[in-house]
Amino acid sequence: MGGVLLSFLAAVLVFALFGIVGSIILERTVYGRAFTDQMADSQFSALQKYVEQEAITPHNLHRLNAWCSRGDQVYLTVYIDGVIRYESPIAANGELEDEDFDISFESPDREYALRLNDGTQAQAFLYYYAGDTYHYWAMGLSGLLAFAAFSVCFILFVHWKLRYVKQLKGELDILAGGDLHYAVTVKGEDELGELAKGIEQMRRSILTHQETEEQMRSANSQLVTAMSHDLRTPLTSLLAYLELMERGKYDSEEQLQHFTQRSLEKCLQIKSMADKLFAYFLVYSYEWETTEVETADADSLFQQFWGEYAFSLENSGFTVHCAFEELQGALRVNMELLRRAFDNLYSNLLKYADPTQPIEISYGRKDGQVRLTLLNHISPQRDKRESTSIGLSTCRRVLQHHGGSFETKEDAGIFQVGLALPLG
Repeated sequence: MGGVLLSFLAAVLVFALFGIVGSIILERTVYGRAFTDQMADSQFSALQKYVEQEAITPHNLHRLNAWCSRGDQVYLTVYIDGVIRYESPIAANGELEDEDFDISFESPDREYALRLNDGTQAQAFLYYYAGDTYHYWAMGLSGLLAFAAFSVCFILFVHWKLRYVKQLKGELDILAGGDLHYAVTVKGEDELGELAKGIEQMRRSILTHQETEEQMRSANSQLVTAMSHDLRTPLTSLLAYLELMERGKYDSEEQLQHFTQRSLEKCLQIKSMADKLFAYFLVYSYEWETTEVETADADSLFQQFWGEYAFSLENSGFTVHCAFEELQGALRVNMELLRRAFDNLYSNLLKYADPTQPIEISYGRKDGQVRLTLLNHISPQRDKRESTSIGLSTCRRVLQHHGGSFETKEDAGIFQVGLALPLG
């Protein structure tokens, strides 16, 4: 539609331009005084021959009607002895009244000496006018040029669009070949532009999906490798202790109790690994995303969770600085998932925070959200403790599931967590 409108506008401009130019040229040529005077002289010569051939006398001047009506655009009046004896029927019918020129037919520069067939001398006033024929030709030519301009502009527009279609086809062939990193060219806001935009969004979606699958495969591989390695050692030790106890290969009750205690430790170690496996399943599973949510008072909820966590941290030997602002609003959350995410943050503080440095916990309302910030110094023993970062991944997915955000930052031995949840 835009191409049609632009082509039509170009045609209108061409028509108007050539119409004006044509009018100027006609006014200086066929509608000019020099041309009409020349044509009047020629017409009078033809009139004189006609008078001689048809034996025109003062008594049959009406026969001049045939000459005036033959097709040439002339106006003629004939005087004999100062008395008008003949007037062109064209002027009599009023066909010249609307002509765009000053009609001074009987001016001296239009007077001719007409000799009738019987020798009578008469005064003839003859005026030639071009009429509308040339104007119609000029308008027709302008119309043809306007149509040509419309056709050329529209063809160029279609050709440009066809080039874009061919370009999109080539880019689709590239995507079909497997190169999803090739960006689709988006041009314009028309249907083709919307189509290209949709293809580009689809490409990005597929690429994101593939990257997510690749991350999941990588995490699966890492988890299987780590779990295989980590489970082998405690299982081997557990089997060895159980076998010794089964065969009675112990020297005393104290040694039996030692074997029992070590077996229990290995079982607890295996249980801890199983918990990590469950947490991994939680991070990379979509089944829990259909869980139901409930409405809870934001201030009471955060006071309950983080008040208890701060108290527990202080009982564990940490110094905790709290800055809790009153929250006005409600949260739409799944309590089980939110508690799991907050428990992971609390566990990370217990495992990896430096007990000699204070932990800062703060939350407040900002921009229609409740924002929580945790800041702690990293324990020097952090590198000696195994970490799969599954806990933080769990927190991120839980917060995103609730329409919030989760960010972590580590700088100069300080670890910071920032999360946000929308308030109703």
